[in-house]
Amino acid sequence: MKLLKGGSCMTDYVGLNCPVCGKTFTAEDDIVVCPICGAPYHRHCYAEAGKCVFEEKHGTPDAWAPPGKGKEAGEQGRTKRCPRCGSFNSDQALFCEQCGQSLEGKRPNDPGAAPPYVPQNNAPFAGGQPDGNPFGQNGFPGGPPPFYPAAGIPGPNETIDGVPAGDVARFVQTNTQYYLTVFMNLKRFRRNRFNFCAFLFPGAWMLYRKLYKAGSIVTAVMFGLYIASAWVTEHFLNPIIQFLFLQTGITGDTLTPSNEQIEKLMELIEKLPSYQVTLMAVPALIFLTQLILMLVFGFSANRMYLKHCIGKITAIRKETTRPSDNAVRMQEEGGVNLSLAICLGICYFILSYIPSIFY
Repeated sequence: MKLLKGGSCMTDYVGLNCPVCGKTFTAEDDIVVCPICGAPYHRHCYAEAGKCVFEEKHGTPDAWAPPGKGKEAGEQGRTKRCPRCGSFNSDQALFCEQCGQSLEGKRPNDPGAAPPYVPQNNAPFAGGQPDGNPFGQNGFPGGPPPFYPAAGIPGPNETIDGVPAGDVARFVQTNTQYYLTVFMNLKRFRRNRFNFCAFLFPGAWMLYRKLYKAGSIVTAVMFGLYIASAWVTEHFLNPIIQFLFLQTGITGDTLTPSNEQIEKLMELIEKLPSYQVTLMAVPALIFLTQLILMLVFGFSANRMYLKHCIGKITAIRKETTRPSDNAVRMQEEGGVNLSLAICLGICYFILSYIPSIFY
């Protein structure tokens, strides 16, 4: 069950009748709503009943639906029925306006589809969650991860930079438990967490998380450093090393150079022109630069992603007014770009073998 007090949300239920006591809801009533079918109750009435009185009809064509969204709604261009709560939606809707369930793909009764969620206990507002989460299965309707305040995961109505955590979870979509915890710790305690994925693959991680501008720049910089290191190594470092080894008698079959060979090698290095010594150090300097950049991205990635999420969500909320349009924008602009990440992995694998192909 979820709680709605006053505000614009109350206008959806004012004038309707409580299924338990039959009394008409007013703007001052304390109303709780079934997360499965959306049926409204007085809080004390639901506590008295102990469950949704329409529980046996959940997921069926006879499930409770708000006035104007029942069978007669089909005559008004609202024939798409939610497989989860039974509410009718616009023919073009991709998500249920009542519970947020996706209206595309498999229905609950289709082979291989997940069964509709049914609460496991009758406690008001519990929704079957051990922490009393009022947002139904996995945190809120539609399947995002659960919210456990005791574990540091904020509740759906808690705000992160003025944006509800539920909206942040809908936008992040993948690995939300990690990011919600990190985001909340950043705002509450200014504590960050090192992001190992961003450390190991900074550009790829940013593109995977749809930070396209920053990801493109970082990928180009890291790629440029890699090409520069490979070019200097192939055209300057390797020839110099081969020359030094040839002069000292060190070959590929030499497991351990003798003391005489090492001393002669050091003498030859000291006699090298300064520009050759500098060229020998370039690959190491490039590697050190890459390592420093990777560490910077590892420590700053979560802050960067938080700023990206908040900015995108705020823009979406300003530009859309209908919940269904908002849900579509969240789905399209949030989440991850897995195909791009796979393509980057293939490109990196190919590029790592280019020097061996041409030289």
